[in-house]
Amino acid sequence: MNNRLIINILRFIGLLLLQVLIVDNIRLGYYVHPYVYVIFIFLLPFNTPKWQLLLSGFAMGFAVDLFCGTPGLNAAASVFMAFIRPFIINAMTRRKDINEDDEPSFNNMGMLRFMIYATLLLIAHNIVLFLLETFSIRLLGIVIIQTLISVISSLLLIFLILLIFRKNHKKIS
Repeated sequence: MNNRLIINILRFIGLLLLQVLIVDNIRLGYYVHPYVYVIFIFLLPFNTPKWQLLLSGFAMGFAVDLFCGTPGLNAAASVFMAFIRPFIINAMTRRKDINEDDEPSFNNMGMLRFMIYATLLLIAHNIVLFLLETFSIRLLGIVIIQTLISVISSLLLIFLILLIFRKNHKKIS
């Protein structure tokens, strides 16, 4: 088996368990819903084929839905996030600046670009998730508040997790 495949399988299982066993059981209020399982989609290599991105997003979202009893909400939001990921990467990076075999990370993209990348993907994920959850345009204000607060709380947890598991090598510019 490929080393990258083993890493991604372990990452999938670890993030799924972290989300459903720990993060989902932390009650921070009505508007705060942190999502850390999205790290799996964030960190897939740059050269991941689009069909594989969509399938990976669906698999992770569906697995979270199975544990949380949310019929397809996380799957839909994760597939949407996986769908727009290549567009965001293309808008934020120049092909000559990245190695296609690498994965988006602090080291490969730089801290600021990775933070923007993660923020944009989280906003897209959360807006789709909360709009599907409320299924009403009249509650758009609540959806926006939930999205903003959840993006901030998710980013804090995601960056903490990524800093804990950060590789020590620095990108050579």
